[in-house]
Amino acid sequence: MALLEVKDVDFRYYGSSFELKGVNLSLNNVDKLVIYGRENAGKTTLLRVLCGLENYVRGSILLEGIELKELSHKDMDVGFSFDRRILDGKAIAGEIISMPMKLREVPPKDIDNYLEEMAKKCNLPMQAQVKDLSDMQVAMLILARLFSVDRRLYLVDDVWKDLPEEEKSIVEDFLIEIVKDKSVIVASDDEKLAKRVTTGKILVLTDREVAPMLSLDEISSRPINMQSAILAGYELHIGELIKESDNYFAIIGAEQYLVAKPICDIYVGKRVCFAIKRLGELSDKDEVGDGEVMSFYYDVDVERIITA
Repeated sequence: MALLEVKDVDFRYYGSSFELKGVNLSLNNVDKLVIYGRENAGKTTLLRVLCGLENYVRGSILLEGIELKELSHKDMDVGFSFDRRILDGKAIAGEIISMPMKLREVPPKDIDNYLEEMAKKCNLPMQAQVKDLSDMQVAMLILARLFSVDRRLYLVDDVWKDLPEEEKSIVEDFLIEIVKDKSVIVASDDEKLAKRVTTGKILVLTDREVAPMLSLDEISSRPINMQSAILAGYELHIGELIKESDNYFAIIGAEQYLVAKPICDIYVGKRVCFAIKRLGELSDKDEVGDGEVMSFYYDVDVERIITA
């Protein structure tokens, strides 16, 4: 039995155009799933749905075979990384981290040992107030609290997203170390982190559209939307699709490249988005240079693949 099974779930905010449709995912024990997508794609919303903070309007979410709506938050035993904006600036770092442990009546000695370990690993002064911590330290604090107790499932939002690259890398290294033996879903717009964290498949969101769960190899071989192509490491360039006899060509810059047939000739003569596999350095005079124009390409409006 899967730890988490999500089948055909739809979600929408009342009075808003925002919605997620047709979410399907499965997670086994100790798996690491990444929900990848740019800002406002719905990553945080989906995490909130998965831990019962938002109600879905259709479909089912089963946690070890039990419908999520039938479980109390205590019985779910799902941890969710909270938003730093809810933190009280006067709160003490060590007290925030240790609260879940105290609620579970963890022995004081074990709490002290954990706080000492996190102080060293996260460079966190445990007696400091939140307002005196750096942004990186706050991100570390959130993760240290989340993983302070054992849970069935951990949901990790993008708490490092606004950090400078060097600091983001430090937080991500800590995350990867601490999730090794845990069941985790991580939401991020960082393709490097997505590739490092996942142990199986990735769920890509783009403008609230949910792609199927796919492995990195599957995504790379045929990215079904533009966000998947970015994750796979392709460059995206806008060009014109033309047809000559029975062949189709991409016009990018001043060059013409043979490409696959589109799903419909209505795209001929229109600007579409082509994926480029970079083989060398980008030329100043040519958008493609010695790159390879791939066989798949996209409608620039809906960002979906339009190759037959």
